[in-house]
Amino acid sequence: MSAELPQVLVLDDDDDTAALLGMALRRRGFRVLVARSCEEGRSTLAASAVDALVTDVSLPDGSGVELVASLADRPRAVIVVSGFGGDDDRARSRTAGAHEHMVKPIDVARLVATLNQLLGRPS
Repeated sequence: MSAELPQVLVLDDDDDTAALLGMALRRRGFRVLVARSCEEGRSTLAASAVDALVTDVSLPDGSGVELVASLADRPRAVIVVSGFGGDDDRARSRTAGAHEHMVKPIDVARLVATLNQLLGRPS
C-alpha cells in the first residue's frame, strides 16, 4: 500500500447514498471516487488505481454482482451492498468475488472497519 490514503470507488446510482458514503469515507481517511452505473464503474476502475470497491447490486445498466464477477483485476477490497441479505444473496456476492455483503441501511462504522481490515489498515 502506498503512503497515500486508500482510494475507494463507491458505485451507486442513488445520489443520497453515494453522497453519504462518500462523505463518511472521506472523513475516515479514504479518497473517494463515485460512479453511478456499471459502465461508469468499469471506466473508473480502468482509469484509476482503486484499492476498494463498494458497489450496490441494483444499477441502472446491470448488476453490481455481475460487474464484480466480470473483473479480471479486482480491487483488494470488494464489498457488495444490497437491500437483501438472505443466504442466497450473500452466496452470490461471495461467488462473484466480493469479500463482504452488507445489507442496507449501511452501518458506516462496520463498513469502515471492514475496509480497514481488508486493506490492512489500523482501525
